[in-house]
Amino acid sequence: HLDVTFREDMCRVRAKNGAVNFSAMRKYALEMLKKQNDKLSLRRRRKKCMWSTDYLYKVFKDS
Repeated sequence: HLDVTFREDMCRVRAKNGAVNFSAMRKYALEMLKKQNDKLSLRRRRKKCMWSTDYLYKVFKDS
C-alpha cells in the first residue's frame, strides 16, 4: 500500500534518519486514512486531504 498510495519508491530522502522518519510518517498517515468509512480509494483519500482542509480535519479527528 505504501508504494501505491504514497509512491514510496520514488522518494529521494536518503540523508541520515530522513528515510526512517518519512517511512514512519507515511505508515501513520496510511493507518489514519484506512480508518475512514467512505468509499474512496486510499489514494483518493490522500488527495482529498490535500485539497480539503475540512476532510483533513475529519481524518485527524476520527483517528
